[in-house]
Amino acid sequence: MSSGKAAKRPGSEIGSLAALADLLEESHADPCRLFEQGLALLVARLGVDRALLTRVTGLGYEVFWWAVAPGISMECVFSAPEKGLCPTVLAHPDLPLVVSDTATDPQWRHRPELSDLGIRAYAGLALMSGTTAIGTLCLQHRTPRTFDADDVALLRTLGQLMGRTLDAENRKQELRGALDALDLSSAIVEDSALQGPRTGLPNRRYLDVWLRASLFMARRRDEPIAVALWSQPMAAGTRTLLTGAAAHLRGEDLLIELSTDQYLLVMPHTDREGAEVLLARLRKSLGLHPTGAAVWLPEGDDMTFRSALTRVGRAFTEAVRQGVSVVWAPAGN
Repeated sequence: MSSGKAAKRPGSEIGSLAALADLLEESHADPCRLFEQGLALLVARLGVDRALLTRVTGLGYEVFWWAVAPGISMECVFSAPEKGLCPTVLAHPDLPLVVSDTATDPQWRHRPELSDLGIRAYAGLALMSGTTAIGTLCLQHRTPRTFDADDVALLRTLGQLMGRTLDAENRKQELRGALDALDLSSAIVEDSALQGPRTGLPNRRYLDVWLRASLFMARRRDEPIAVALWSQPMAAGTRTLLTGAAAHLRGEDLLIELSTDQYLLVMPHTDREGAEVLLARLRKSLGLHPTGAAVWLPEGDDMTFRSALTRVGRAFTEAVRQGVSVVWAPAGN
């Protein structure tokens, strides 16, 4: 039985193009949807274990967004993305890196950590901002596999789309960061207690400062913000779980210690569908807790975020009453 890629069915290239066209139509002006559905498209169409985006930050490589096949874990990749092939891709950004079998390829067979990460086959390319590499888009598979020209072409096409989108999002984040820094500097002069005393997470005071800049930008871009509220008693290991979960969120998400044993997750430019994906991932880290969720939209009278917090509080109460994982608040004020 061959361990390589199965023969392609006639018309599969047309199917990939059609799927790509659908993705572009559905993800228009929505970066989250492009990243989520684009990566899922690669996993589904190419039959690989993982498709993931990393970006370069001041702290190294960050796994920014990902999609996996059923039964495949991301834990090892989260813990050490630099042990994969991203550094090599970024060192040679002009060409994709394609490896059919890292265990037999002379260049990679001396790297046993690749097998530990579940990487036997790999295809990746650099995402560029002008002449600067800002991240990677890559495919990983736990068994040997051949990537043909059509596979690489699909990867390149999505890489160009995601690279431009990631570059734009980075610029937005830089602007938000500059505004946040100004507000936080003022806040520190007024009140230096911006962390929850038990978890070290940002607290309600931090949230109030963060919202000043974030709501302005959300209103300007007409983007939703999803929020989720749950209660989690402090016990041995809880602080470590929470700080670990916060570290694995997207860079723009904010996990708040709202009050004693109560936590709020704020997800900028995220609708209900995207929030459900993120909450499902969060439950894998923190366990199952009744959660209230709501989406804030920059319209009507809900311009201060107050009604979103009220609605998410009511949804949380209802989730606790029903004993269910998530209750979504109805839209509106």
